Amino acid sequence: MLRTIALVLLHGLVALSCGDDAGSAPQGGGAPAGPPFTLIDVTQRSGIDFVTRSGTPLQRYIVEVKSTGVGLLDYDGDGRLDVVLTAGSTLERVREGRPGFGVRLYRNLGGLRFEDATEASGLPEMGWANAPVCADFDGDGWTDLYVTAFGRSRLFRNVKGRFEEVTDRAGVGHEGWSTSAVFHDFDGDGHLDLYVARYLAFDLADPPEHGRRGLSCLWKGEEVMCGPRGLPPQGDVCYRNEGDGTFTDVTHEWGIAALAPSYGLGVLAGDFDGDGAPELYVANDGMPNFWLDWEDGRFVENGYFRGVSASQDGSPQAGMGVDAADLNGDGLDDLVCTNFSGEVNDLYLSSRDGFYREASAETGTGLSNLASLGWGVALRDFDLDGRLDLFVANGHVYPQAVRPKTGTDYPQYNTLHLGTDGAFAEVDRRTAPGLATKKVSRAAAFGDLDDDGDIDVIVVNLNDTCTVLETRVDRARLRRHFLGVALRGPPGNTDGIGARVTVATANRRQTLEARRQASFQASNDPRLLFGLGEDEEILELSVRWPDGRIEQFSAEPDRYVKLAYGGGE
Repeated sequence: MLRTIALVLLHGLVALSCGDDAGSAPQGGGAPAGPPFTLIDVTQRSGIDFVTRSGTPLQRYIVEVKSTGVGLLDYDGDGRLDVVLTAGSTLERVREGRPGFGVRLYRNLGGLRFEDATEASGLPEMGWANAPVCADFDGDGWTDLYVTAFGRSRLFRNVKGRFEEVTDRAGVGHEGWSTSAVFHDFDGDGHLDLYVARYLAFDLADPPEHGRRGLSCLWKGEEVMCGPRGLPPQGDVCYRNEGDGTFTDVTHEWGIAALAPSYGLGVLAGDFDGDGAPELYVANDGMPNFWLDWEDGRFVENGYFRGVSASQDGSPQAGMGVDAADLNGDGLDDLVCTNFSGEVNDLYLSSRDGFYREASAETGTGLSNLASLGWGVALRDFDLDGRLDLFVANGHVYPQAVRPKTGTDYPQYNTLHLGTDGAFAEVDRRTAPGLATKKVSRAAAFGDLDDDGDIDVIVVNLNDTCTVLETRVDRARLRRHFLGVALRGPPGNTDGIGARVTVATANRRQTLEARRQASFQASNDPRLLFGLGEDEEILELSVRWPDGRIEQFSAEPDRYVKLAYGGGE
């Protein structure tokens, strides 16, 4: 059981300069070594310079606040993670029939350097784009792209490195305000289905403002943009993959239409409770979160029963981003959900009886993020010690938050909490200069961008360029090891989405589930990265595939291995 402990800095972290070479090995002449672990902002030299614009700096309307997303995918098959960014628009551009600020695709050149490949990729101009949802929906081995939007969401099939739109042919082009979405095989037929969270109905012809339509939109005495309260929520939608390149709308058939329309923002799929059937977790803004169990061919909402629908005192919070992983070592996934400033980011710990309890206070993450407004989030092992860490991207929704006596700020610091024995310790920004700049952050995607065996981060910032964070772990000095796992799943699910991989060493046993969509309006590295700490031998490497088949593999540490369905013992 996790216990309360005092927040302390990770042993060995020391102050460092902000230069790109901080953290390098000692040089001749007694030059001091860099820290054993740090995050470095390498945006300037990365070549990613797209400004993810949405609305104006005044942020007068809620539709301007939540656009921008980020996805990681190998679109050209060269083995490197490329980056896709989405941006919004303005009310004026939409009214005039002009495209939004669009989508940009950056090709990974290696060494954390990228080039704009949008035009060559075939991706067209778009409207008000939100989330880039990456997955191989047709099972041909090439990662496709679904883009949610305020307006019409669109699906693009990857044809050997060039995208062609198949929205109408596939039957997934609904209208409305769609936010995060997830590809997952819910019905067990071997094909990736699609769940799309939606937010609210926004009238471009009569946008909600303070004093109009009886709306009073005040926050701490300041007049701010209106919503979501007082505006009509939209129901989520769900599509079944038929395996022939088309989808069928099963929103009613699978029980999604029976849910109360809610302000959906973050969505996550997986077998969280280890029962062999998939679940969905949906973060709703200011309304109870959903936990959807797959039972007898449809989803049943059990969020209140499970204990993950609200805060510790039972109050719904402003759910934004979500992630899941096993924090307390019971083999079941725990959940994290980011929330508004003045609310804690909920951390729900699992138990063998199927219930969860909110534990942000005892794990040390509650008060430390209280003044922040969280969005993108991840549970990953950044320092490779075998314990999962917690990263949160922060930024307020109200520009008025910069004014005195609000208790918060509009641009905010992103935070990283390192896992310790039973709790989390926040990383000092002096030791991780990539966290030392305030931005109005939103989506965040996580993956090994330079293939060096640790987790890097791309954070999207509203009306600004993104932030590219390189993680640097002095593995030799810390005696840290890792294992990276790339899955090759069965036909129809080439990334092995939903497979659970277990790695056991002398001192720890870890299980991670393969999933691409998590965080907020983001798609992550499909590979799994295990920190092994000082353990140098892998005693067990097993995969439980989505169809229940279990296979054993062997591997050496400090490398990536590809595990193919049917290729183990």
